[in-house]
Formats: sequence, structure tokens, C-alpha cells
Amino acid sequence: MGKRKYRIRWDRVFLLLVCPVALLCLAVTGIYHAAIGISSLFSGKDPAAGDSAVVRTLSKEMLLADRNMTGRIDSFMSQPMRLDKKDIAVSVYDVTTGRYVYNLNDLKLLPPASCMKLPMAVAAIKTLGLDHRYHESLLVRGEIRRDTLVGTLLLRADADPLLEDFHGLVKQMRGRGIRHIRGNVMVTLECEDTLRQHPTAKKWDIPYNKTPLLLKGKAHVTRRLIESLRMGGVTFKRDGSVRPTGKYHYAATSSHPLRAALIPVLANSSNVRAEAVFYHLDYKAGLRPERKIRWTSPHAVETFLRKTFRDDSTHVMKGFVINDGSGLSPDNRLNARFLVEVLKYARDDRQMYEFFRDEALATPCAGSRCGSLLSRMSRPDLHGRVFVKTGTIVTIGASSLAGYLQGLDGHEYIFSIINVNSPVAEARMFQDRLCRLMMTGKTR
Repeated sequence: MGKRKYRIRWDRVFLLLVCPVALLCLAVTGIYHAAIGISSLFSGKDPAAGDSAVVRTLSKEMLLADRNMTGRIDSFMSQPMRLDKKDIAVSVYDVTTGRYVYNLNDLKLLPPASCMKLPMAVAAIKTLGLDHRYHESLLVRGEIRRDTLVGTLLLRADADPLLEDFHGLVKQMRGRGIRHIRGNVMVTLECEDTLRQHPTAKKWDIPYNKTPLLLKGKAHVTRRLIESLRMGGVTFKRDGSVRPTGKYHYAATSSHPLRAALIPVLANSSNVRAEAVFYHLDYKAGLRPERKIRWTSPHAVETFLRKTFRDDSTHVMKGFVINDGSGLSPDNRLNARFLVEVLKYARDDRQMYEFFRDEALATPCAGSRCGSLLSRMSRPDLHGRVFVKTGTIVTIGASSLAGYLQGLDGHEYIFSIINVNSPVAEARMFQDRLCRLMMTGKTR
């Protein structure tokens, strides 16, 4: 009688070995999350008040600092003032503890004035990247006979808000040996009409003489290009009979970084550059196929913000109105809490945060970094401790201030203040006193 053969049942081996391991993993995961939940209760962490992605260990000293800061602001706000509290919105967030320490009318929809430039800049950086560049090029097509182009010269350009003239491009082209053009000069621009303020804003807010060259309309750009050719020693003779064939070839190029466009937007509150960036985003998103400004179309900035900051539980963007990127429209509507959330989002991106603090936001110090702060909060002991964006619409009495500051307790705070229906000078004085209170414990 032969030996009995045994066949290995691999399916049973799988059940005997793998299933217990899977159950063990699930059990460990459950214990881990339970431990985190219990530790957060004993550490004083309020999940709804701070960052859900970071488990913080809060000491008694840290929590005491929060309570003291809340008490200071409460005491300051309870003092008699000439401003009506219903026209003031304040939101203050402690980065160190991950908790909101003060809120007043923080969900009330108000015109943010030029603090609208903050979410616009964040959308531009996250959509395009700080290293994104605007490009402009001179291209030629046709036959080059010695120093003469018999064909077409084409200017192709983004809506670069930093280009001031065509001298550099013409000099490059001339350096390639082209001294005469017989044929045609053509222009293809990202924005073929003139940059204008939103219809709800005042007409003088974006004066034509301060509009960047490439945003003054196709007709104006074409004239300036031909003038620059002649001034640069390149003659041009229009000849409609010339019909060049073949591909275009680069004769000159230049570019400017988005970073350089955003610094005057944030530090100096440049409205024309803010609008240029705003509509450049629309173009890159394919929202302006006609290369013209359309106010009724959806904007890329709002689309980005609604996608990034959606929160069905708090309706964080419910009722928001985003008409432009500069904040010139008095019909824009945001709330103080949202500005803080935008600055929190920027702080979580190391490159963006360093750009804001080290280059772009205004800070009270000597030099160009003062920006739109001018002489505000100019005491030496405040230097290097507050980085902000200012905002003002005088015609409706709106003023705003938002940014980062270092408190007297060593904590870092993100804050936003919006005043409406108030004299601008009074509102700014209130904002500065509140910031000084958080940084030094005193209002003067």
C-alpha cells in the first residue's frame, strides 16, 4: 500500500496567516487614534478651533498666554471709542497654539478694500508658481537680405505689467543684424483691449497714464512698437504686397517674474499690477478666449478660492463677492475670518510664507519695505515684528489691515481688521493701537 499524498491548501494558509495580521493592524490603528483623542482632551486642544492636521501639546503657560491676550483685546474693545463696534470686524488667530483668541463680527460680509489683494496673490502663486514668468518676443518670418527683413515682424506678448518700453527688444533684434523692415508689423497680445477698473469702482482708480504698456490696448502697443523701431535705428516700410512663407523665428525675447509683479501689489498696494495679475490668471485658465476683459464671466481667482476653502459646515464663502483683484470695487464682500484663513493657508506653504514675510508684505522699517504703511507703527521696538497688507476705500469709509505679528508673549498671531462707515484716519488709528496692544501690551 503506497504512502498517502497530502496537498497543500494555499487558500487555507492565506486565511490562517494573513487574516490575523490584518485584524492586528486594525486594532493597533484604532488604539492609536483613541490615544490621540484622549491626549488632545487633556492637552486642551480644541479640534474645531485649530489645525486638524497637527496634534499640539499645549502647556498651561501657552493656554494662559491665550487667555491673557483675549483679556487684553476684550478690555481694549470695551473702552469708549468714537467708532461704532457694529462697523468693526476683528479676527485674531494664535499660530503657536492653533486657536482663535478673539473674534468680533468676524463672519460679517464687508468690503475688504485692498486686502482683497491677499487672496488674489495666494491664488496666483498657487496656480502659476512664484517662478512663473511673463514673456514678450519679437519674431520674424520671411527673407533676410543682408540687413533687411522682407517679411513680417510679430510682437507676441503676455500681459506683462513690468514692461515699460520696447527698447531692449529692438536692441536685441538690431544686434542680430536687422536694420530695415519691408513688409508688415503685427501684434498678438494676451489682452488686446485697455485695462480698466470694474464698473462699480471709480474711474480715476486706474488712470490710463499709469496703465502698463502692454495693457493699453492693441492699437496703442502697435504704434509704440513702430516708434521704438525707428528710435532704435530700425527703419520700417509697410508693403502689403509682401507675403512671407515659412515659420516664425525668434529675433528678441525678454521676461519678468511673477514675484516681481506681486511685490508692488502687496507692499505698495499697486492697483494696476493687481488687476494685471488678476486677468492674467483668467487668461491662463482659458476664461478669456477673446483676449478682452469681461466682468460678468467667472474669474480664476474666485474659482481657486472656492475650491480651496470650501467648507460645507461653516459656508465659509457663502455670499462672497469677488469683482476684481485690487479691491477697488466697493461691492466686493469677504469677512475677517476668511482673510485670516487665507493667511494661515499661505503660512503652511514655506516658500509663499517666506516671500510674504521677507519680500512682499509691508513692515514698519526704513526703506521700501514700509510700502503702504508709510509712517504707521514706526516705533523702533515694532520693527521686524509685524508684516501686513493695508486697504482703503475713502469714498465708502472702508479701511482694512491684515497680516502676521509677533505678540508680547512670544506667540505668532495672524489677524485681520476691517472697518467700514468710518473716517479712514480714525480706522487706521484703531487698527494700529490694536496691533501695538498685541505686540507690546500697550496701545501707545
